[in-house]
Amino acid sequence: MKPHYDDVVRYFDDTLMKTGTIRSAFLLLAFVTGVTMCLFLPKAVEARPEFATELDKECSFCHIDPAGGGPRNRIGEIFEENYFEFPEDFDMEAVTEEAKEVVKQLTTSLDFQTAFIKTTHVDAEENAIAGCNSCHSSVDRFLLMQAEVTFNAQASEHVRLTLSNNVGTTMNAFATVDAIPKHLYVKIGQFQLPFGIKQKDHNILVRQGYGLGSNKRDVGVELGGNAGKLFYNAAFFNADNAAAKGGLGTIGAQLGPIRAGVSSIFEKPGEDWERLIGAFLTASYAGLSLEGEFNFGNFGEVASFAPDTVDSKGYYIGAKYRFLPQLTIAGRYGLFDPDRTVKGDTSQRVVLSAKYNFMENGAISLFYWGNLANADRADDDAIGDKGTLRQLQGTDQIILMSHFWF
Repeated sequence: MKPHYDDVVRYFDDTLMKTGTIRSAFLLLAFVTGVTMCLFLPKAVEARPEFATELDKECSFCHIDPAGGGPRNRIGEIFEENYFEFPEDFDMEAVTEEAKEVVKQLTTSLDFQTAFIKTTHVDAEENAIAGCNSCHSSVDRFLLMQAEVTFNAQASEHVRLTLSNNVGTTMNAFATVDAIPKHLYVKIGQFQLPFGIKQKDHNILVRQGYGLGSNKRDVGVELGGNAGKLFYNAAFFNADNAAAKGGLGTIGAQLGPIRAGVSSIFEKPGEDWERLIGAFLTASYAGLSLEGEFNFGNFGEVASFAPDTVDSKGYYIGAKYRFLPQLTIAGRYGLFDPDRTVKGDTSQRVVLSAKYNFMENGAISLFYWGNLANADRADDDAIGDKGTLRQLQGTDQIILMSHFWF
């Protein structure tokens, strides 16, 4: 008779907790699973943002949206279909001219993701369901992470319309105008604020803390483009409420496989100004990509930039390596301190992941979230946010995610 799944999980949880080797066991699990998928699953592909630095091109080289992300243009489709390389007989000029001849067209895409979340601390008496911010759970479950449909319409030679809806909620709704093709675009509507490195993962600690994840949008106007090796953007938006306004700016440069820049946000949702400044860098070569971003924020008088006025800070550094076109492993360390005057509120997380594209439009990923315990944390009764409590205690999670896109 086969043992029940819950009994097996409970046995390993108890045994590993007692021996103090739970983190090592899950690291081994992530590695073994990644290798197993590499050996037995068929080949497929999916584009990743680090290819912009590998090719020494802007994101608009392969994507419809000049800011990057979302559906690909014809060049991007050819690059993906040929396992992230261009065919020997590839004629970029011919493909570009062919695309220009189609003045009006409609492109649709679907991005669908589910996740199974397992926490390493199970409390049967609590009867809680595992979630993104779960502290303890007795019921692990599947979650619908994303079901986003995107429509891109090429209204004319220089005007594109974009609309996306995620599980009944409008995400993107904007028009893009090529004011000066390849050098300046204008985006009007609701869109993701162009701060720092454009990330698909909204669970990065510092992004969560500042509310800048990929699931956040705002209404306003964005201008962006490039001049030689320089890239830039500026955005004006509603901030936290319709009565408040904010501004954002980014400037940087791409030199071969290295892309670096500085972003800053200024907004006044209430009586005080709030500011967030971040520096970022990405580098990619021969399948290996590195990235890092450091952010700090404060509020008060606009002219106050003294170091002792900094209220919060956070950063993350990460690396990816593409063993095969269809297999990528990655690691990331992140830290976020929401208030430097409060001792013990800093969160730290190590994320390990393995991703395998098992079909042309499908991938499976295994994540291990190691939330590092904070020795200076306050008493449990003094912490009202369960997500913060979990991070401070060091309770870990394993997430198995499926991803399909069309």
